[in-house]
Amino acid sequence: MEQQLLFIDKEKQRVLFAESGKEFVDVLFSFLTLPLGTVVRLLGKQSGVGCLDEVYKSVESLSTEHFQTEACRNMLLRPLNAAAGHCDRLKVNVDYRDLRSIYLVWVGGQWIENTDGVFVKSGPMLIITDDLQVAPASTGYVFSLLDKFGLNEKADIKEEFLFLDCEKIMSLLKRTLISKEPLTGLYFNTVVTPDAVRLDEELPANLSPKQESNDAQEVSAIKIKLIQTADNSAVLYAEVGQDFVDLIFGLLSVPLGFITKAYGQWPPNGCLDNLYRSVDGSAKGCIREDRRSLLLSPKLAAIFGCSMNVLQFQESDPKGPYSVECVRCFKARVDKCTCSNYYSYESISEMNPKSPSRANVTSRAYIKGGPRNFIVTNDLRVFHFSLANTLQVMRAAMIPKEKLVEKELTLDKTQGPLALLVHVLKLLRAAVATRDALSSVLLPAKKKRHAHH
Repeated sequence: MEQQLLFIDKEKQRVLFAESGKEFVDVLFSFLTLPLGTVVRLLGKQSGVGCLDEVYKSVESLSTEHFQTEACRNMLLRPLNAAAGHCDRLKVNVDYRDLRSIYLVWVGGQWIENTDGVFVKSGPMLIITDDLQVAPASTGYVFSLLDKFGLNEKADIKEEFLFLDCEKIMSLLKRTLISKEPLTGLYFNTVVTPDAVRLDEELPANLSPKQESNDAQEVSAIKIKLIQTADNSAVLYAEVGQDFVDLIFGLLSVPLGFITKAYGQWPPNGCLDNLYRSVDGSAKGCIREDRRSLLLSPKLAAIFGCSMNVLQFQESDPKGPYSVECVRCFKARVDKCTCSNYYSYESISEMNPKSPSRANVTSRAYIKGGPRNFIVTNDLRVFHFSLANTLQVMRAAMIPKEKLVEKELTLDKTQGPLALLVHVLKLLRAAVATRDALSSVLLPAKKKRHAHH
């Protein structure tokens, strides 16, 4: 990618804003389409985003015998981006999957190159603030930013260029999720430690998704046995069934933009929500109309939803069927058949890799059903249930067993039509904001409960 122009307040060691064309802004907006599991993988399981790293490691370590198929594990560790075909055109694509893209369109007997970006139209330069608000460049907007910073035209503002390669883009992604000043942190290479996050605020009244979907009515109750302290100060672990584990693991397929859509914001210590709001706000006129929904209402890739679809995720349409000249060359990504099977036309369709047999094409669960139990710790590490694993968790917590009690609870609609949805939304928010996910969601609210990182 070309160098990006930054405007820097040297005295206060901060980036005020950047000026860029569509290429860099396309990369920023593509963050909204990335599944959570992809973020964890790209950041080396050190994302700093709540306890998602632990969920990812649990998928890696859980025995294959608990998954419907071996493909289920791979789907969770490398979830597909529903917008991958478009993101293949990014100048820097941190999640490149060797997908084919079309750069030219045949119209009226001549080749016409599409000069628009992936998400952003060709046009004026764009301003990106330190906290990633995007707007068309204009004198008035720059003056308003200078007023915001308490600066005038005589201030010591330096113009510096920063070359953004794949490594720096991944660093920027991490800073976007846990910092309010990602551009400053990237330029000055500062260490970012997420602040404590308040999780006792009420969820927004206009919950997304809406509850009238049939999918939500078909979800059965989730039974949980909590092992917690008697004073309600902490959850040690929960004994759960396949349904709860499928719900937890399924979070890895959720796009970042969906979380911002559901809550109206990203957890308070990041600024992904500024990118999201820019799409339909300050940068609205710069966004391609045919791509807007990919950013504002990102879908899961086809077949990547889980069995507990409480949040009513929408999936993209399956691809195919295709008619190919030669399956062997198609798999090898050869545009023209070069082997002896040139005239062997075959039709191929996208299959459901979660299904142990081709007969069950509607299988949605990642985890096998039946009488099997699991342990889920406070920070969402998942183990199969065994005495060895329970003792391991208890030793690590260093809480005397005399201070522990068992409590059973059921998450369902008997507590109200939105009760199950609210619990799952709170769990998703806790998973990306805190290391105390179960305590934050399943224990009685404290007046001052803070997330610990």
